Amino acid sequence: MHKTRHLIELKNVSTLRVGFTLVEMLVAMTVTLLMMAALARAFAFVGTQIQESRADTLLATSLRDITTKLQDDLGQCTVELKPNTGLEEDQNGYFLYYEGPVTDATSSLFRADNSSGTLQLNDSRYGDFDDYIAFTAVAKGSQWFRGKVPRYILNMKSAELAGNTYDPANFAGDPFDAVTITSKYAEIIYFASPEYATTSLPANPAYLDVDGDTNFGSGAATENGLPDRIKIHRRVLLIRPDLNLNSGVYANYGGVLPTRSKTIANGVTHHFMRADDWPNANATTATIAGNANAADGWLYGMAGVHQQCDLSVRRILSENGLPISGGFVAANSLADLSQPHNRFAHVRVPGNLLIGGSNPYPTSMPVLALGDPATILSAVTPDSTRLAPVNTPTTATIVTPNWLSGFIRPEFVLGNDLTHINDPNDDWGLQRIGEDLVTNNVLGFDVQIFDPGAALFSDNPADTTSAVIQETVGPGDAGYRNAVQAWLNNSVVSKRENGAFVDLAYPVLAGGAMRGWQPRRLDRRSSSDFTFIDSNNRMSGVVVSPFSGIRAVTADPQTAYQDALLRSGRMATSGQSVVLFQPAFDTYTSAYEKDGFYQGVVNSNSKGSLWTTYIQGNNTVTVDRGANGLDDDLQFGVDDFNERETLAPFLNKAEAIRVTVRLENPSLRFVRQASVDYRGK
Repeated sequence: MHKTRHLIELKNVSTLRVGFTLVEMLVAMTVTLLMMAALARAFAFVGTQIQESRADTLLATSLRDITTKLQDDLGQCTVELKPNTGLEEDQNGYFLYYEGPVTDATSSLFRADNSSGTLQLNDSRYGDFDDYIAFTAVAKGSQWFRGKVPRYILNMKSAELAGNTYDPANFAGDPFDAVTITSKYAEIIYFASPEYATTSLPANPAYLDVDGDTNFGSGAATENGLPDRIKIHRRVLLIRPDLNLNSGVYANYGGVLPTRSKTIANGVTHHFMRADDWPNANATTATIAGNANAADGWLYGMAGVHQQCDLSVRRILSENGLPISGGFVAANSLADLSQPHNRFAHVRVPGNLLIGGSNPYPTSMPVLALGDPATILSAVTPDSTRLAPVNTPTTATIVTPNWLSGFIRPEFVLGNDLTHINDPNDDWGLQRIGEDLVTNNVLGFDVQIFDPGAALFSDNPADTTSAVIQETVGPGDAGYRNAVQAWLNNSVVSKRENGAFVDLAYPVLAGGAMRGWQPRRLDRRSSSDFTFIDSNNRMSGVVVSPFSGIRAVTADPQTAYQDALLRSGRMATSGQSVVLFQPAFDTYTSAYEKDGFYQGVVNSNSKGSLWTTYIQGNNTVTVDRGANGLDDDLQFGVDDFNERETLAPFLNKAEAIRVTVRLENPSLRFVRQASVDYRGK
């Protein structure tokens, strides 16, 4: 018998699936997108960190390279940081530090803004950028300094030594080819220079300061008065007096670099080793381009020569102390460079531009060939009041010089001398652009000197009330004026004279924190003057120090400034008007006391030494009294300080010099700085 099998129906059994539902897909996609977003953010973060780290490393590397080179150069300086204060023999070479009117505090005080309701210091990243340092150096060990000269200079010297007449056909190569030479000694110069608007050159150099408009350097409200792009330059000028010719037409000048002429592609004749004539320059002066002012040959007349060679050169002077006609120049020796008028970018300002009249002499003593001051010094408060002192000659003790107090003239930057020649095919002109460049993206090039008498202020530790000053405040800080006032009439603030690195003439710099002791707007937000209240007459304890340049708190510039600064010729007054102000620490020279010329005060209504054309044979009574072996003034003995015509601008030995370089990564706004301290030989 067969059993019957029954098929049982399976119920409620799910059908096998082979995919995702729409909801599951959406959830998965959402999770995936979130993960991708997280990964993207993570990669972006890592990328940003790498970019910032790379930028920071590049800044650090650039700073290390610059400061190492600067430290090495300073370590080869040939002189001590000790000014010549007597009639002793000059040191072999020189050391010079010039202080411009802009300081580290300028960008904070002159650009402070509270229009949004809170204090904004958008431009405070800028530091002091208008200083200058130069010195002579000797290469160590087996090292040599290198530079370029036109080939014909070497060939003509070779011909002279051989007793032959120079003929270019007897020498290989083009006479104007660049030839590299070496020297154990050199004149080294460091300075910052902005990028200029090409439309302003060469007549009226104005640096790029766009900030929203295209009217370069106009002072418009959209401009901040600060250069958009600053670079640091380094010139190394070889000291090779052996290249001077001493025979033939050059026999009467005591050694001269030979002149030659070359016609370049555009048909212009280019004169080599020939400075512009002055004070009798005219429109036919050969080395001045047609669009330049020939009458300014005194200002940039040597710039063309400095483009044509890497030699330390000077003008040849005639027996009356003025440059000889023809613009002849000579290669310097170390001894020549102890005298300021023989140095790179040093000029003598015609007297008619200083004290009026039509006569170009007496001239100033040698000063730097500088342009106009930085336009930030023209900044005003909301009620149109200047923050810096007035910029025209007045009876004010402290003024903002309206000329010869800015950057080195652009003609002295390699490849940027459009005043003399602007042919792009000229090997000794535009093609030299960048040869002296150290770095770009510069925010500060600040040189300072250690002043043992500089006053520092801090909260009095004996006072138990809330601190008036949170940290120690020094002359370079933006709050220094406030700190001084707090000390003058507030016992809770203490004053210490431990010394500090300061800017030369720090109490009176137009862009400094003090800006003199007169009533002054504190910063750009101020609506009224900040007036010092010195009921106990203690201000002199703040502003009088070895490197302040000040000797008394008075309203007369003829008695307020240190006598040495005036007698050096780095400062000059006409009446009570300050017409020239270039404070500088200089090892200086005693040569002006025994050169047969009168360099001193020319009338009782002015202060500051000027260089006259009086020579020993014309006036034996008043010329060089400080070195004639007589007690001319019948006091203090023979050849005392009062009998000297000139003095170094600052008489104290410098304990140390500090150079600070500040750089920026413009795309990331990263800022870093580093300093070099030099304590001398």
